[in-house]
Amino acid sequence: MKGRVRIRGSLAFGWRAFRQNTLFFMVLLLAMGIPLAILNVSLKELPLISTNPSFLFLRGVAWILGVLAAMVLIVISLSFCDRGSFDFGQLKGMKPLLIPYLIGSLLLSVLVGVGMALLVAPGVYIAVRYQFMPYLIVDRGMKPLEAFKAAGELSRGSWMNLFLFLLCLVGINFLGTIPLGLGLLITVPVAFIAHARVYRDLSPGQ
Repeated sequence: MKGRVRIRGSLAFGWRAFRQNTLFFMVLLLAMGIPLAILNVSLKELPLISTNPSFLFLRGVAWILGVLAAMVLIVISLSFCDRGSFDFGQLKGMKPLLIPYLIGSLLLSVLVGVGMALLVAPGVYIAVRYQFMPYLIVDRGMKPLEAFKAAGELSRGSWMNLFLFLLCLVGINFLGTIPLGLGLLITVPVAFIAHARVYRDLSPGQ
């Protein structure tokens, strides 16, 4: 039976997991975040819209690296939800899921982008309704379209609570950007683990 969205409890769970593994998460975020930050800063110097193949390639690389970083954080967050710890050997299981995950992430990005262009509200609805699609690919090895369908079922009846939960995560990460962005070393792992906790709570049999 599907659980409910526990906003406060999930955030508290994320905070406890971070507090008990602070060094691990900070080293992890620095290792992944510094190269991405340097790449994104470099991209800001490029034209926003360009047909130059080199520019398009760099933007594509930046997007793929960002998506893969999110995938790693999902794997780690689910592990902390299930086991209270993480073994880097678990990342080996990501290999067969990379292509489905990238395809699913691209489809979700396109759908949300188109929805945002259509008076914003449709994009917000799609982002909230299908937010757990990436988790279902990572956690259950689903194909992208199958994961979209299952994600829609997971969020059924919980859309508003999930919307409020995402607003909380956005607010927390916004606060993390204020002290020169250093707070993101705390807020990003807390947010990911809390998000994974909500996914687990909504997943049947979990």
